[in-house]
Amino acid sequence: MSVEKVSAEIRKVKFANPPINVIVPETISSLNEIIKDLSKDSTVKVVIFSSDVKGYFFNHFDLTQFANFAAQRTADGKPMWVDLITNIHSAPFITIASIKGRTQGGGDELTMAFDLRYASKELAVFEQPEVGVGLFPGGGGTNMLPRLIGKDRALEVFATGNDYDATIAEKYGMVTRTLPNAELDSFVNKLANRLATFDKTALLTIKQQLNLVAAPSEAERLASYAEFLKSLSWPGLQLRVPIFGAMYGKIGVEKLEQNMGFYLGEGNKQVQQQKK
Repeated sequence: MSVEKVSAEIRKVKFANPPINVIVPETISSLNEIIKDLSKDSTVKVVIFSSDVKGYFFNHFDLTQFANFAAQRTADGKPMWVDLITNIHSAPFITIASIKGRTQGGGDELTMAFDLRYASKELAVFEQPEVGVGLFPGGGGTNMLPRLIGKDRALEVFATGNDYDATIAEKYGMVTRTLPNAELDSFVNKLANRLATFDKTALLTIKQQLNLVAAPSEAERLASYAEFLKSLSWPGLQLRVPIFGAMYGKIGVEKLEQNMGFYLGEGNKQVQQQKK
């Protein structure tokens, strides 16, 4: 994770965990510290989040580290992930996601927490694989996505585990706007520079008031995270882990990650065949 000072008012945070930008416990603690540090700087008005790994924005949790995620807590015992999302929501600046690639699972839920989301029309893809692998998506997405796109479309996204390209994501309301990839950086930079000229009190007050209406409470996110932790012991997950693990080995990480929606379906076909 790197932080670039563009100006007194603007910062750029870039995430890189090659080859596929999975979220590991260190990602959560590092990003949380960055958000808290930037929140102490009274001059910062806008923070842009992007990726330094081609083809991926923030990806899903590292599936081999569930126990480490479950154990990751703040000093007062709060799940570190919930604390991170709370700090993003309450940050005294506008957060902007510039998405050029896949954002899946926990990465997608993290993306929902940002104030504004701009996506490359050609490169951005969104997907929630948890239900397909037998997990509960407890990173806050079930609290946030229905507020963004409605209950029925949120159910479709979570229940099917399908890939959603930028065009459908914009139509549904999953992102603020899509732009041609060649224009995305220029648009986001121009927007950030415009916001940087505005009064910070006015920016923060409108963010806070809209969050009162549209953002889930921390209590809701804590309840969702508790369901995620319970789902780690679900029999359906235990049945699917070896199947999907074998698929990663056979198909290859890059190919499977770039076609996650399709291979979720293929893996569950194998589950049904085993049950017969």
